[in-house]
Amino acid sequence: MKNSIKLFAVLNLAIITAILLGGCCCGSSNKPHYAEKIDSVNVYISPKDAHIKSVTVLPFKAPTELIGGSVSDIFVAEIMRMNVYSMIERSQLSGVLNEAELSLSGISNSKAMKVGQMIGADGVIVGTVTEYDMVAYKGKKYPSVGITIRLIDCKTGKVQWSADYAERAKEKGMSLAVHSRNVIHHISSALYKEGLRRRRRR
Repeated sequence: MKNSIKLFAVLNLAIITAILLGGCCCGSSNKPHYAEKIDSVNVYISPKDAHIKSVTVLPFKAPTELIGGSVSDIFVAEIMRMNVYSMIERSQLSGVLNEAELSLSGISNSKAMKVGQMIGADGVIVGTVTEYDMVAYKGKKYPSVGITIRLIDCKTGKVQWSADYAERAKEKGMSLAVHSRNVIHHISSALYKEGLRRRRRR
């Protein structure tokens, strides 16, 4: 009898613990992906909506092509999660450009506009990694990353939105790759909150 009571008590405790943990998990999963507010992100969004539906993201200008490509890929994942635009893969560029033109990082607005038109995109997203280095602070090394991003309307060549942000990581031991994800996420959150959420696809 005593063993049955003990077993019943243990089962009850396990059920209560599972419910509490389940509640915590549900609470965290319901937290918006773009919940944090980063006031220092500099954001501009054109008051006139150009109704851009499809975009492509070109490799960002960076200290190396590998850095530019990887950072732009991180932004691709963020912009797709926003569900604002249809994404045209960069692989389609190879069908309209020759080998000499495939390195497109840091191109002008007019060139980006022409590239977008060739692959049927309404807009082209270009960016620059302005800072990507480990910096010393109070005797420790911290990753520091700065990024600027803008969307160019392929019909007019005008900038539909732009954002830039630079930050030194607060945690030591963090890699540049991980910190660049944080910076991209802060930029994406600011863009989303400042107006892109109102342009979500229906």
